Amino acid sequence: HHNLFFDTDFERHAEEIYDRPKWPTEPLFYVNFPSVTDQSMAPDGCETGFFLIPIAPDLEDTPELREQYFDIVIRRLEERTGQSIENNIIFKESFCVKDFKEQYNSYKGNAYGMANTLLQTAFLRPGLRSKKVKDLYFTGQLTVPGPGVPPSLISGKLVSELITQKK
Repeated sequence: HHNLFFDTDFERHAEEIYDRPKWPTEPLFYVNFPSVTDQSMAPDGCETGFFLIPIAPDLEDTPELREQYFDIVIRRLEERTGQSIENNIIFKESFCVKDFKEQYNSYKGNAYGMANTLLQTAFLRPGLRSKKVKDLYFTGQLTVPGPGVPPSLISGKLVSELITQKK
């Protein structure tokens, strides 16, 4: 139920996030349908979908822009799946730059913590073991393997294994 849509120009999207920050012209996006494997995530006969669009931090964030980009990704999802989705939505909520600033005091509304750059992604994130303080370990979305609940849990498991191996 995890889906990455790399159906448009990745280089252009990356440039519009990292080099010339703006709302992406043709955004790449991620879609998650947790109710496919966990029926408690939606009422009977319904599904739950989460849509994420990687964007640059500190962009203008208005209800109109959010709706415009939701329309872009929902149309592309409908085209790819051959299903009518938008007409069946009974509840929709969005969370964007402004919300990250207001609710989490996140620097420039960044959802990923540190700087949202390619040099701080995947294996380039801070390691699990401190290079400066003996027996200090780190876990969570800001460490290897990266953001999101599953990677954060994996980082905790990896740290526990590091500590256990040390004994």
